[in-house]
Amino acid sequence: MPEQTRSRNQVLLDEPFLTLEHLPARKMVRLTWKGHARGDQYRKGLSLALEVLRKNDVRYWLADLRGMTAIMRDDERWANEVWFPQLFATGLRRMAIIESNDYFNQTSVERSFTAVNGKLTFEVAWFRSPEKASAWLERDQAKSA
Repeated sequence: MPEQTRSRNQVLLDEPFLTLEHLPARKMVRLTWKGHARGDQYRKGLSLALEVLRKNDVRYWLADLRGMTAIMRDDERWANEVWFPQLFATGLRRMAIIESNDYFNQTSVERSFTAVNGKLTFEVAWFRSPEKASAWLERDQAKSA
């Protein structure tokens, strides 16, 4: 595959509930949640992002949750018991989370990270601003270059 193709940003999923992008030059995936995701949609988005990490040299995860709404308990449980353990086995270094404006989403995400806290294999930081989240990831990228 030509270098130009490998380094170009790729939109892998663009649905009403989520845009998933792979940014190869930055070794990053960016998930922009845009509204309510049904359980199958939520799992599809997270599973696809995990697949990108497994198949590519991805070290950074930017999760923009500002538009995301509540995560159902079954999906929260699935993420904690199935998805997170698989994520921990990747080479992810940092995850920046731009917090949701939705109280119920904030509560779900906080519960998940509390449940897996002792098992984290990467740094996690929370932000209100996309610029600050990106800057935090870029500082580590500059150190790694």
